[in-house]
Amino acid sequence: ELAQVAFAKTASPASRERLAKLLMLDDRYEDVITVLEHAPERSLLEELVAIEAYLSRETAADNDKALRAADRAIALAESDVARAHGLAARGKCETRLGKPYLALQTLRQALALDPHNKDACKRIAAIEVAEGRSDQVLALTEDLFAQGVGHARVFGAQVLAHASAGDFDAARKAEGFDQLHQRQTLSPPPGWESIAAFNAALAEELLAHPDTRYERYGSASNFTWRIENPSRADTPLFNLLVSQIKGAIDGHIAGVQISGHPWAAFRPDPARLRIWCVITEGTGHETWHVHQFGWLSGVYYVSVPEQIVQGDDRKGCLSFGLPDDILGEALTASYGERMVRPEDGLLLTFPSHVYHRTYPHEGEGKRICVAFDLQE
Repeated sequence: ELAQVAFAKTASPASRERLAKLLMLDDRYEDVITVLEHAPERSLLEELVAIEAYLSRETAADNDKALRAADRAIALAESDVARAHGLAARGKCETRLGKPYLALQTLRQALALDPHNKDACKRIAAIEVAEGRSDQVLALTEDLFAQGVGHARVFGAQVLAHASAGDFDAARKAEGFDQLHQRQTLSPPPGWESIAAFNAALAEELLAHPDTRYERYGSASNFTWRIENPSRADTPLFNLLVSQIKGAIDGHIAGVQISGHPWAAFRPDPARLRIWCVITEGTGHETWHVHQFGWLSGVYYVSVPEQIVQGDDRKGCLSFGLPDDILGEALTASYGERMVRPEDGLLLTFPSHVYHRTYPHEGEGKRICVAFDLQE
């Protein structure tokens, strides 16, 4: 609100850009469009923000507006990385407009300029796999590995390509879930007699958090409440949890470093922990996704309804497998999924490139969990 007041008073390019960025962070896409649509000489950042705002409307006309904004972003870019960012955005627009072959050319240009561009890698893999060209995806991933690029989208693309070609053993080896994941019950923090008592108090703290927000466009979360940055001065229990999670991650890393899996070699150093909270009721769930900015990801269950814990079906469960929207239902069913039944106090860590989803629990109560990424 302060940024809007400042913009109303000065209406300078700097205040306009700052306002557009803040509105975007708050998912206020219509307000972003109102601020930027008729603005003269938009900056590179403003063009990139405008692209996402237009795409959020999911109409052909707005997809075309996003495409034109991408062209302007490419023209404004002053570095290869920035130009690749603009090209990746253009490729996304071209895909939305039903032009996959044109998108492939654009996305490959983006990767040529910046081999580390995650969005370009993701979209190339999806298009090539959909066209039955898994060999092209495997060639791409090998080329990126040779250049020292090993983010989650590269490993994820390799898994998709092997599975698409029918080589499930190679897909599971590249994925590494069975070898590289870890599950444990978290110990209670200092000063707490049991993890159950700590979780009960932590759940109250999270449910009262002032930054809780329903839904977020562009994320894998559907019908969920999210707290993007839960850590504050007035969240002492959450801050205790973060310390406990950091200790558990250190233990996991020590094990995976001697695993021999190629993923281990791409551990970010230095690394930071990004952490957020997801709260779901009966219909809330996560669609298939990977954590493209992470190296190691995980989830901690603060509170799980009893019907999930005691259930005998997949309702409310976390599932690891492959996305049927990319590979089709028949293939993903043949590949199978590994199901994890949540319970209070369970901490699960796994490579960020492993595809996973959750199922709605369709019952009473709230499932409260904390998700995290160890990333650059």
